Amino acid sequence: MDLKSKLIALIQNGSEIEKCMNDLNLHLRETFQECHDYCFKSGQVYEDVLLLKIDSILDYLHDELNTGHWSEVPVTTRQTFTCVSFIKALVIVSSGADESVRNALKCVDLGLLLGAPLSENCGLMTQAAALFSESMSKPSSVRVLSKRKLPSNLGRVHGKEVPVLHCPSIEHFNENHFKPCYPAVLKDCISHWPAVTKWPDVNYLLELAGSRTVPIEIGSHYADENWTQKLMSLREFIYDHYLDSSSLGYLAQHNLFDQIPELREDIRVPDYCALAREEGVDPDVNAWLGPEGTVSPLHFDPKDNLLTQVYGTKEVVLFAPCDSERLYPHEGSLLFNTAQVDPYAPDLDKFPKYRGAGAYKCMLEAGDMLYIPLRWWHHVSALEKSFSVSFWWS
Repeated sequence: MDLKSKLIALIQNGSEIEKCMNDLNLHLRETFQECHDYCFKSGQVYEDVLLLKIDSILDYLHDELNTGHWSEVPVTTRQTFTCVSFIKALVIVSSGADESVRNALKCVDLGLLLGAPLSENCGLMTQAAALFSESMSKPSSVRVLSKRKLPSNLGRVHGKEVPVLHCPSIEHFNENHFKPCYPAVLKDCISHWPAVTKWPDVNYLLELAGSRTVPIEIGSHYADENWTQKLMSLREFIYDHYLDSSSLGYLAQHNLFDQIPELREDIRVPDYCALAREEGVDPDVNAWLGPEGTVSPLHFDPKDNLLTQVYGTKEVVLFAPCDSERLYPHEGSLLFNTAQVDPYAPDLDKFPKYRGAGAYKCMLEAGDMLYIPLRWWHHVSALEKSFSVSFWWS
């Protein structure tokens, strides 16, 4: 069975894909129908113009996705983007052109990143991505020549040490930290994760996911005026930013584990997440992969967080919600949860109330989890190449 046939065999309900054109105008519906018929009707002849036609639909949908706030984009528009991305992947594979598999995989990844799961074909895109990945040649091995560790600046911050617990019982954690919303470093809780032994070898990540397209933050941190985002393959990121930290890049706050389920098999949801403030809410699981020197500026999240350090070292400075006014949050709707104060070098003339803020601090080593209660401010700095996983739940 050729690759196109294998992709079509993944479809659980073909009518769902065809119905997505209802979200398009009349002209684009006709264009989509032509591309759809090419993929699914026998005897159709490939023409280069098919790629231009399917791209015209994706360009239209891309504009729709970027009009207004992302949270307000209708799920049907995102699902249509998913369907059209899958059709484009079929067209690319049919072309037989050089790099067709790599280009089709990139197309599927964009569908995963910008689209939404379909109702009756919910696993279609992840299965298609796995099929493409399996058919690609494996990369040659790389070696990390040096392991640099930046000096800690935690001594410049006056504050209390975050309590350290060794694999506490759920009952103890609940009574002493979860209920009162008080941070803690939890040790010896992830030694059973396959990720602990697999992920420190960058070749494992390259072989499993090197060709996958991921969003990378470029710049010192997201609150910096020169900060930007760029889509690139994980391989490009590892070579250009992770192994060569002179150009700072960060795979940050990305749901890598839904995009690449094979990586999800290497981790486990901590039992502590069962202590939910809302019933039936699964944690949001995000990846944080980057070189030494990456920074998440002082900010808070609206959910409880278990920041889990698979490898590498990070230092964290925290403040309780009662100190919010003393940290001078940015005004406006975009950065309202980010402070203007840098806890390592506070400008006390500009931010005089900071003098009354009470900091907490800790060093997060490989194998540690940091419990960050909801709405607690935290500033995170990587001293080494690091891979962290955050579990946000409420």
